[in-house]
Amino acid sequence: MSLASDFVDATLCCSLKIIRALHEELNLFEAKGIGYGGDRSLNIDLIAEKFFIEKLSEFGNIFSEEIGYVENGKEKKIIIDPIDGSYNVSNHIPYFGTSVYFEDTAAVVVNLSNGDYFVKTPKEKIFNNLFRKPFRSNFRHDVIIFEKAYKNPDIVEKLCKHNLKFRAPGSLSLSLCYGEASKAVIYKGDIREFDIAAAKYYNSECFWHFEDDLIVMSPHKNDLNEILSIIKE
Repeated sequence: MSLASDFVDATLCCSLKIIRALHEELNLFEAKGIGYGGDRSLNIDLIAEKFFIEKLSEFGNIFSEEIGYVENGKEKKIIIDPIDGSYNVSNHIPYFGTSVYFEDTAAVVVNLSNGDYFVKTPKEKIFNNLFRKPFRSNFRHDVIIFEKAYKNPDIVEKLCKHNLKFRAPGSLSLSLCYGEASKAVIYKGDIREFDIAAAKYYNSECFWHFEDDLIVMSPHKNDLNEILSIIKE
């Protein structure tokens, strides 16, 4: 077993523990203040973070959305968003996950609502499911995933003007991973390392555009350029 595969196994094990906690723990959605990343923290966020810290500290220093930096005397950093999509999970919207990036070694993003997971190491890229054979579409690449669309009505108006369909599911790390099957992914808002590190590594072969408050990603260069030109009209 390699370091990367050991890390992936440990991270998937944590994800299974979080899924179990979602079904068994009490007071999951009790507010616990504001986390290091600036968002509200729910009890489930802290439970998930605890699982990761206990299991992954042997691999590297941890930088997590809730607690911040945990020094473990290691050479590499692990960036964690324990629950990406807290508003979704607390409102019973089945689109929320966990995002973990091990510096230059591995990325693991798990959809905790249905078991889909995305893994990338220097040797392989995997899309699979924790419980069943994963569903795959034919990749029509004709829908845009637009995170934070509700805060950007100007871009919404431009997309509608060009008759472009879009969806705003509510978990950036998941959207950037599922985005390999879409026309493009748009995000406009505060950009945090927790939300994008693992997905950026997973879909590193896609085409990316970054600005201070804007991310556009697409599997195809032409689609990326088209979306950028529309946004900047």
